[in-house]
Amino acid sequence: MIFTEDANTAAAFLRKAVPKMIEHNIVPNPFNFTLWYSYYTERFPELNRELDYILDRFKTCPPEMSETLLLKYIIKKDDTEHKDRDAFQIAIDALLEDLSENIGQAAAQSNIYLSALGDNVAGLSDANLDENHVQILGELTENANSLCQLNDALQVKMSSAQTEIESLKKQLQESVEEANTDALTGLSNRRLFESVYQKFVEEEAELEISLIMMDIDKFKVFNDTHGHLMGDQVLKLVGKLLKAECKKPIIPVRFGGEEFALLCLGVNVQEAKEVAEKLRARLSSIALSNKRTGEKISPVTASFGVAFSKDIELLPELIDRADKALYQAKENGRNRVQVAA
Repeated sequence: MIFTEDANTAAAFLRKAVPKMIEHNIVPNPFNFTLWYSYYTERFPELNRELDYILDRFKTCPPEMSETLLLKYIIKKDDTEHKDRDAFQIAIDALLEDLSENIGQAAAQSNIYLSALGDNVAGLSDANLDENHVQILGELTENANSLCQLNDALQVKMSSAQTEIESLKKQLQESVEEANTDALTGLSNRRLFESVYQKFVEEEAELEISLIMMDIDKFKVFNDTHGHLMGDQVLKLVGKLLKAECKKPIIPVRFGGEEFALLCLGVNVQEAKEVAEKLRARLSSIALSNKRTGEKISPVTASFGVAFSKDIELLPELIDRADKALYQAKENGRNRVQVAA
């Protein structure tokens, strides 16, 4: 997916898209920016017809419909889906940055020209001019004053536009962070995990990389015994622990359900094993209780599988080996660390 518009055209499309999204209460995230930017390019006639129909019927575009249209007409759900989304995010960021910079430059240049014009008029006022030239100078002065007033009004609009652009940039950044974050635990999610791994192996191929897979022991039993609300509290606790204990170059993510992954960049297998052992011991020592009832709850434990990347293998292969080590740890009694063969 390539957008070839120049900065002015792209900015015009964006200025149309944003009010449309606000008018119909559409969430300003990068995917919706893509959808409505594309709408105003008129590059996808069928997309426009469907969007018009949806807005007419629902007065908005529900998130599930937005995603369906985006995949159907723009991304087309192929192997480059994430790359396309990321590329568009970069393009929008660059567009907003360029637009903001151009507005600032235009404002500064107009001030310079107006200042020079004022100096020129003042210089002519001091000269000995005949009656005709005095009349022309009066008209020039009047026009210069009008131009100054227009420039002042333009400056206000430019300032407002820059404020809007900064707000858009902030919203874009927040939406990216939201898309890469697990809402319950606050950890990064699997999407970011995969993109970070791919970037690392492309740029730092000579460095070591390890993966730790972590799974809370008997979590279904815990939920059945203490309820899902307490189960969510445990997941939040694990997320808090991982964020506190894992610093760069170790990136903790919620992999799904009660399973977590720690991507250890530039970390060898022995160091990764030590990290896993430290987390295992730390988690099993945390005292738990039900704040509502005051009931004491036995500590939660987790099992760990550690794998080391072999010759920059594909990520699914590395995950599979770490997972097998994890299940071996569970078969051997749980609450332990197992290194993949």
